Amino acid sequence: MEITAIKKPVFTIDVPTIGKISCRTCTLREYKQLQTLQGLRNVLENVVIGDIPQTLKAVEIIWAKLYLGAVDDFIGKNKDFLMMPSDGKEKEQEKCRLKILTMPEKLAADYTGLNFCEILDLDIIDFKLISADAYKFLVMQNKPDAVKYLNGCYAFMHDLFSADQEFSADTITFM
Repeated sequence: MEITAIKKPVFTIDVPTIGKISCRTCTLREYKQLQTLQGLRNVLENVVIGDIPQTLKAVEIIWAKLYLGAVDDFIGKNKDFLMMPSDGKEKEQEKCRLKILTMPEKLAADYTGLNFCEILDLDIIDFKLISADAYKFLVMQNKPDAVKYLNGCYAFMHDLFSADQEFSADTITFM
């Protein structure tokens, strides 16, 4: 699946003692592997553009953390498209002790008709875009004041007002 709504970056990771290494975006499966520091060599082989320096084997964990940081920074800079909307209020409520670990994957699967294996093989940027859109779509379908809620999320995510201030559509100019 190729998503063209957002241009995919090529990350240049400056690895200590190795130098700059250009990398493309990874899949959701690879992203999860990097977070748990598993299968680093396999992910490296899939995302590094060009030859992998042999000396990189000694600093693969450093590379993985730098790479994840670059991916997360890109997602943060494009939060309007790639992050689940949040109004900050879920922090105030008591959290359920039974965690849902696959909600974004389920949202993306329902929204696209892909199965979980296909979702895991999506590029991480495509996955973030699809899951965020799926969440916004679900909110628009099921929440009576959806536009106000999503605009409040936008304001919260961009620190446009304090969490205790009431949101008003007049408060913000959307681009």
